[in-house]
Amino acid sequence: MSRQAIFVIAILASSFLIFLVQPMVGKRILPWFGGTAGVWALCLAFYQTTLFLGYAYAHLLIRFARPRMQLGIHGLLAIFALIALPVLPGEAWKPNDVAHPSLDILMMLGSSVSLPFIALASTGPLVQAWFARSDPDRSPYPLYAVSNLGSFAALLSYPFLIEPRLALSTTGTLWTYAFVATLIAVLACAFLAQRDAPPTNARLDRKGQTETGTVGGSEHASATSITMWILLPACAVVVLMGVTNSVCLDVASVPFLWILPLATYLLTFVLCFASESLYRFWPCALLALGGSLLTLGQNLVLLLASPLVDAANGSSFGVQLASLTVQIPAYCALLFGICTILHGELYRLRPPANALTVFYLCISGGGALGGLFVGILAPMLLDDYYEVRIGIGLAMLLVLGARALAAQSSTDPPLGETRRRVAVAIGCAVGFYALWPPEIDRDVVIHQERGFFGVLRVEEYGTGESRQRHFVHGATLHGVEFAMREKGRPIASSYYGRATAIAAALMKRTDGESIHVGIVGLGVGTLAYYGRSGDRFRYYELDPAVEAIAQGSGYFSFLERSLASIEVVLGDARLSIENEQRQLGSQEFDFLIIDAFSSDAIPVHLLTLEAFQLYESALAEHGILAIHTTNRFFDLSRLVARAGFEVGLETLQVHSAPAPQYQSKASQWILLSRESERLRELRDSLKSRSATLGLPPNHLRLRRPRRSDLHDVLVWSDDYSDLLSAARF
Repeated sequence: MSRQAIFVIAILASSFLIFLVQPMVGKRILPWFGGTAGVWALCLAFYQTTLFLGYAYAHLLIRFARPRMQLGIHGLLAIFALIALPVLPGEAWKPNDVAHPSLDILMMLGSSVSLPFIALASTGPLVQAWFARSDPDRSPYPLYAVSNLGSFAALLSYPFLIEPRLALSTTGTLWTYAFVATLIAVLACAFLAQRDAPPTNARLDRKGQTETGTVGGSEHASATSITMWILLPACAVVVLMGVTNSVCLDVASVPFLWILPLATYLLTFVLCFASESLYRFWPCALLALGGSLLTLGQNLVLLLASPLVDAANGSSFGVQLASLTVQIPAYCALLFGICTILHGELYRLRPPANALTVFYLCISGGGALGGLFVGILAPMLLDDYYEVRIGIGLAMLLVLGARALAAQSSTDPPLGETRRRVAVAIGCAVGFYALWPPEIDRDVVIHQERGFFGVLRVEEYGTGESRQRHFVHGATLHGVEFAMREKGRPIASSYYGRATAIAAALMKRTDGESIHVGIVGLGVGTLAYYGRSGDRFRYYELDPAVEAIAQGSGYFSFLERSLASIEVVLGDARLSIENEQRQLGSQEFDFLIIDAFSSDAIPVHLLTLEAFQLYESALAEHGILAIHTTNRFFDLSRLVARAGFEVGLETLQVHSAPAPQYQSKASQWILLSRESERLRELRDSLKSRSATLGLPPNHLRLRRPRRSDLHDVLVWSDDYSDLLSAARF
């Protein structure tokens, strides 16, 4: 094997493992913190910061240590990193309280991931510096493209090849073996570099010409250049994390939707650092402009294109524009265009190879700043997800500055006057549009706040008897309260209206019969409408802000006006029920209602076999498990039915059509019971109630799946899940 091949393999393997461990660890800890996109955002901020620490270590090692000492010091770091394994956090890290999870997540990642991550993160700049020392006649910068190519391969392989086939624990074990092999390859590079180093190391200028000096210096790094090396990648990370938040909040917080933006971001690094000829400003600017219009300027596009109608199914162009098949490509186009420009300009401003580690240190430092802003500061400072807008506006300003700075170099031709004016005009227009606050109708939005778990809004429509208030989390409606009252209480509506399956199930009981109901997901507490005197309704809610809005805020009154006894338990529902089962025994719920899958992010840990075993153990003898599976993007019905069969529960699937006269939206509920007779009674009750309400015969679609119908459905576990298999797209 040639010496160059060892350097390439070391960089490829280390970058592959870095970007494989990120979705692995994210998937492990996501269920412990409610399955929210904020977990991944905080993880990204941690990884960016740890990447900076790895690059800082590499810079200091190259700058101040002799070649032989570099081998010894890096070998010592490798030993400590091996001691810190495994990287997947153990069960002991499961939190007892997730109301304020940021510190718990950072401590967990710091303990399990930081040392192996630093050892791998430092590989890129170290190996490139060692390569420049041992082979001074060749530029090391293409190795950075090789590094990002390895990262790109890892991100694509995880959701499509690894996650659907391997359990998480198996993947973690294989990762450990690969980590050991990679450390050996990196130490081999260090040995070759110190063995072959000439007495006076050569350095390369940015065009590959040889100069004299020492690798790792910073003589050619001016304050202006360093500023641009920091701000350009910082802006790219802000756009990356902003797009990731937007996509995950609209669909689900799952590895594939973390990976897609990150892979797009890395692809821009690969293209820009592989060769300067691959970067073209104007095509990327047009791509970014188109993505910006489709994501930030939907209202403008709808206004211009409103006459267009899909003749095939009669759906409006607006519906198609808001669809997943348009939004995800639009966000990726926006991200690819902007990050290619930012990284292309960054590569144009690269220093000679003697300042290589300073350059990469600045890049990682900028990434850390962008990650910390989005992951930690933005939720505290902003009341909505404005990061994409901020990133676009900042990008326009930075690119204009970077091109002006590059034009001062004799090796870079300046922009033509006409093109410069066009670029400035477009940049200013898009930048100001992006930074201009989005329109919020304050007559409709009466309350808005942003926290770790997302953006919450209370919207009010109409006046007097026609007034109604909506509770919206991200892009999903979680409850409606009308001004009209029934016996002084607000009327149940939306997915819980009187013409839905859950209404019929809760109301099928004799006079005087009291029930114990557990409900995962509070919303505005609409189901409390069905509570009678003597009933106990116990809600499990992850987000304290939701509980504050649902009761005591004056916006909604379902909980205060319910006839039942109401309890609200804050924290992850599964962990809370597990603790109650362990301390108090079975809750003996007559109804256990899981209402957590219609929102913007699917909490996968509530769909695993272990979760269903917990649900079954918490039910009373004749208890009903009711799962709300209405969702825009995922069909969970077959998965739920298969998991139910595995724990001894039979299934009745109920699709109900909209019934505006009863304030009921179209919904899908799945009712599970140990007893077939209980489900038959419920089926008959649903039909009878539908007829009593005067609803058409096709209002309900009822189905009893058989186990043989589900042989192709894989049961999820805490160690294995594949949400893509349930996707509608």
